[in-house]
Amino acid sequence: MIRHDALDALPVRSALPALNGALADGGTAVLVAPPGTGKTTLVPLELAGLLGGGPARRVVVAEPRRIAARAAARRMA
Repeated sequence: MIRHDALDALPVRSALPALNGALADGGTAVLVAPPGTGKTTLVPLELAGLLGGGPARRVVVAEPRRIAARAAARRMA
């Protein structure tokens, strides 16, 4: 169950209109924000169309630190 009140309180909410605008018509965007702002919690749900009633879209979330850590572990192994 999604708690909309908790999602509404996340600081990244104010960046969503600009992010959606940048992605409109096949554009690209890079979202940079401090930890705890809602990048992983709110943004994928919004972009997938699960919150605002927008079009349903496929969203892929990469975790750069995890990818880098795994790559380093493979090199060291």
